[in-house]
Amino acid sequence: MKKIKKYVEEIAEELKSAKCYMEKALEYKAMGNNLPRSMDRYNGYKTMSVQELEHAMRLHQYAVEDIEQLRAVYPDIPQEMQDEWDHAHVEYVEKAAWIKQMQQM
Repeated sequence: MKKIKKYVEEIAEELKSAKCYMEKALEYKAMGNNLPRSMDRYNGYKTMSVQELEHAMRLHQYAVEDIEQLRAVYPDIPQEMQDEWDHAHVEYVEKAAWIKQMQQM
């Protein structure tokens, strides 16, 4: 079950980085032509944000697959573990959606 907790931590870290990079990208975009190469920086940070979000999505996919595999072996997963995953999953969906919205700006 530590494996799932590790996934949750790794996903959270990737989402944090994706959000941070996108916030920096938007700062450079807001500067526009007032700062030389600001759009280059915008594009660079946005690219990093997209990559970090892709990492989070991949880790989420792995976690879902591993949880399904665990359920096949242990059909009665402890409720506490299920609750933790459900909470982490909701957070992931909300944060990923927000970051995607930011990336569309």
